Amino acid sequence: MKLIGDIDPLIKTAILYRQACQLALNYGFRNKTYNRKKLNAATYRLTREQIPQLPSSLVQCARDQAAELLKRERCRTLPTKKRLQIRYDKRTFKFYAEQQYVSLSTAAGRLNFKINIYDYCKQYQTGIYTNAQLIIKNGKALLNIQCRMPDVQSVVNLDSVRVLGIDRGIMNIVTCSDNSFVNSRRLRAAKGRYQYLKAKLQSIGTASAKRKLKKLSGAERRFTLDVNHVIAKKLVRKPYEVYAVEALRASSWKARGRRLNRMLGGWSYGELLTLLTYKSENVGKRVVRVNPSYTSQRCSMCGHTDRGNRKGLEFKCKRCGFELNADLNAARNIGQLGRSELIRLSSTSQS
Repeated sequence: MKLIGDIDPLIKTAILYRQACQLALNYGFRNKTYNRKKLNAATYRLTREQIPQLPSSLVQCARDQAAELLKRERCRTLPTKKRLQIRYDKRTFKFYAEQQYVSLSTAAGRLNFKINIYDYCKQYQTGIYTNAQLIIKNGKALLNIQCRMPDVQSVVNLDSVRVLGIDRGIMNIVTCSDNSFVNSRRLRAAKGRYQYLKAKLQSIGTASAKRKLKKLSGAERRFTLDVNHVIAKKLVRKPYEVYAVEALRASSWKARGRRLNRMLGGWSYGELLTLLTYKSENVGKRVVRVNPSYTSQRCSMCGHTDRGNRKGLEFKCKRCGFELNADLNAARNIGQLGRSELIRLSSTSQS
């Protein structure tokens, strides 16, 4: 959200905050520590003497951020804070959603700023605001505010509950028991380009190539996260109260060749489940996990289980002759198991 008003005090505060953060970074790197207590004991008084205009609470926020940066790098390289950015906690900022203004600690004291609340953000006005990040960019002050939303209790009527079975895969990111698919062609093509570029940079091995490699890896993670966000939103909008997914574990897969291992390594099935779970809970829905054993070998029509039922992407039951897309058949099995798991959980909670 954009702050309205004179942002010069914020720019000055951001510059001082960056200096305080760098002091803690320099000490932590020299002494190979990212322990907050050690950083505070060694740098707090020095920072207060060298940067007296910066409030003590912001000095502590800068120290905490420096500790996290050092921990991320494992003190192997010296992080450099370049961006004009300030981390605020509940001591240093207060957000008044109804009055549409925010109170921030600055080098010039506590100041109030009007703020533009976008329509999308209004759904979070009932939350508890915990912290914020101020970003100075292109002469503008932008504030990202985090809030904790109250839990929405899910009420499930077992007689009329609708359960959607979801099969997560590599060729199809998501296959749903309602006959809908999300193909991974676009995602695999993008990941293939990223893998090619990263391999080229790794073969060069120079310092600039390593910096570029780090940026490229971050871009790939953000792209994948965006794809999973979009998929999770579409799933949550479907007219179902419960989503059934397999309880997958990467440790259960065996090495099956270099190409498949690379595809498995780029499969973000866990991230998608995390996003689907919290988005479902926000609207009063729920996610249940089922045992993945034999979901791809079992016939969703007659229940016959045989390894020979599935061949690649095709499924044909050896008992009843039922034919279907293999992923869709698995999704229907997952939906059936999800309903059974829901009944089991309900009976367990009542006993």
